[in-house]
Amino acid sequence: MSAIKIKKIVLSALIGLAISSTAQAAATPEATDSVVVGVYGGDWEKNIRASGLEQFAKDNHIKLTVVPGADAEWFAKLRAAKGRRSPYDIVVFQPDTVQRAQAAGLLQPLEAADIPNLGKLYQTVQSRFVTDNKTYAAAFSLGQLGLAYRTDLVKTPPKSWLDLWNPEYKGHVAISSPTYAAGLQFFAGLVHALGGELAKPADVDNAFAKLATLRGNAVAFPDSPGAIQTLLERGDVWIVPYWDGRVFALKQQGMKVDFVYPSDGPVVGAANWVIPKGAPNLANAYKVVNALSSAEVQKAFSDKSLYGMTNKEVQYSDVLKSQVKVGEEAYSKLIWIDYRSATPQLADWTRRWSQSLGAAK
Repeated sequence: MSAIKIKKIVLSALIGLAISSTAQAAATPEATDSVVVGVYGGDWEKNIRASGLEQFAKDNHIKLTVVPGADAEWFAKLRAAKGRRSPYDIVVFQPDTVQRAQAAGLLQPLEAADIPNLGKLYQTVQSRFVTDNKTYAAAFSLGQLGLAYRTDLVKTPPKSWLDLWNPEYKGHVAISSPTYAAGLQFFAGLVHALGGELAKPADVDNAFAKLATLRGNAVAFPDSPGAIQTLLERGDVWIVPYWDGRVFALKQQGMKVDFVYPSDGPVVGAANWVIPKGAPNLANAYKVVNALSSAEVQKAFSDKSLYGMTNKEVQYSDVLKSQVKVGEEAYSKLIWIDYRSATPQLADWTRRWSQSLGAAK
């Protein structure tokens, strides 16, 4: 072999090694000492801090900044950042916001190599956040919308979404409009209970026609957790679509309420961790999401919130196990809202909802 050929081979090898080293360096996040996490405020923030977030940061010498807020605010700021120098390293998003942020190219794909606990999350749930074989969220807690009712006022507990039309409940039903999450989820549950799909206009029309016949039963249209709680406390309403964890918390506080998972399927509202593109503390973001996806942190959060979690290894308390439906079988029956169909129609559905119930408020 000539000296020239040998030089070419050596040079080619050196170039290849340099390219490989550069790519590896680019794939390895820079080490930093901080992390910025966006979480829901109030009890949610209190619970997640106490469930292990603060302790993990302390144990790993990470400066933790927690920013209370909500999806709309965080999404707007991520969109403004355009995937460069995000103001957050981690935020908690509902499924519709995960979908919008992913479609806008604002989220960092999550890999098990960086977040080992991803492999311990229920695939029934995780599959909802996979696009083109890439995962964009780590599912965390699951609020299941079903039927809350006053045990001292309701003689016949409901079993199905369609039981809201029971004459026994006349004048004592509350439902929320689609502008509030519980209202949109209830509407999705109704469409499903009638054998339809949100993506099919005829099925939506059928649900609104059915909704119009609820006028005699429905007397209140709450648009917040506080409003729902007040209605139940006063006995102004006996039955209302609400989330399992919130109902069990009211029951734990002494209110005479209980919860039914509808036989035609509860509707899910999930809290999910995402990492924005351009997260300045990416290495720490991976570590924190992995910790938040652990069985230990999820159990601690479940004990406080009374919600089902997504890690298959969570050892639930006896109190929770006796009330909350968890596990692959239960989660496989959940109704997930088709937000691609629902979001563009939300304003029109809200108008039609008010017309159907005579509740344009």
